Amino acid sequence: MEPPDLAGTLSVRDRDLADAERDFGDHVHRRPLAVAFPATAVDVATLVRFGRTHGIPVVARGAGHSVDGQALVDAGIVIDMSSLGGVRPFGPDRISVDAGARWRAVVDASLRTGTVPPVLPDYLELSVGGLLSTGGFGGASHRYGSQADNVHDLDVVTPDGELVTCSPTGNAALFDAVRGTQGRHGIITRATVALTRAPSKVRRHRLTYHDLGAYLGDQRRLVDELRFDHVDGQAQYADGRWRFVLEAVSAQAQPIGDLRHDSAEIAEATYREFADRILPIEAHLRSTGSWYHPHPRANVLLPGKHAEKVLGDALAALTPEMLGAGGSVLLYLFPTARVSAPRVPVARDPYTVLFGVQRTAPPGDLVTLRRMREANAALHATARRLGGASYAYPLDATDARAA
Repeated sequence: MEPPDLAGTLSVRDRDLADAERDFGDHVHRRPLAVAFPATAVDVATLVRFGRTHGIPVVARGAGHSVDGQALVDAGIVIDMSSLGGVRPFGPDRISVDAGARWRAVVDASLRTGTVPPVLPDYLELSVGGLLSTGGFGGASHRYGSQADNVHDLDVVTPDGELVTCSPTGNAALFDAVRGTQGRHGIITRATVALTRAPSKVRRHRLTYHDLGAYLGDQRRLVDELRFDHVDGQAQYADGRWRFVLEAVSAQAQPIGDLRHDSAEIAEATYREFADRILPIEAHLRSTGSWYHPHPRANVLLPGKHAEKVLGDALAALTPEMLGAGGSVLLYLFPTARVSAPRVPVARDPYTVLFGVQRTAPPGDLVTLRRMREANAALHATARRLGGASYAYPLDATDARAA
């Protein structure tokens, strides 16, 4: 068959195929037939129509940071969206961004005018289209919901290969369908992202707890009061037990004396330093090599009423060996009602608790990798059974708001 007519390129080079057959998770490998590097959104539409006509599966790939092969395909075409990376000023409260652009590029552009997207991911190297397709949560979700709640309009290539602009007032059904459903209803090619004022400096409060109930209770209190601009946290294993670190960030000084933490550290940083806080962690993981090892991760959304029991049981079974070198645990909550995009997964509860077990498997150790994957599957099943959901994973009919 004749290849599609593209302004960009369609590659069958072994190097491009090898890059496209794996993702950051690096434990699922699927070899495509070709990798496309589109020059325009019209190229994406052409490729989708070509695949539909010839029975060839087509998937879009952003930054390649999926961990279970979500953007991989056997004997199909991978559209590498990184070639669509434009960021264009659009107005004082919004910016137009191609789907392949990284959030770091968005922050670089918006901070020049003292603005920033209301919700950012922890890691700025994720792609805009990829994150909007999963929903996107961050430390400001208790104020602003998901990243998908903070876009004005989208350009989308539908499964039929039609290029459509959609918004809350035009093609609203498509606008609702594509946010949070991981490409099931179309490929996002451009977004108009909302902006808000960015502080020049912030105060970072790192509060340490050894009691899970106190930690969750204080988090819930802070997000209800809107005392801080950014609230997130982690569970960390140290000295033979778990401790919980709540990070609360604001532009202005805020009281913490009424909270139940065991210790506190307070530091000032520029907003840019705070937004890029994962960079030193990434550099360390690259230097130790664990960045390049398999990452069988599990991110689930738990109902608030069940969170303490599920978390206590899960952490009791989570040994350092089952987390892996360089592994980490995300743990923070937000009011479920803040998420208005109807297809973004949340828990069936007034509070959604994000529990992310960021495992790293030893390279070549298939037994440990299998055990980690089995533990992940059990965690997903528990979350769904209790009215929660899997996050950033292939959607299931039992996920909240997935259908």
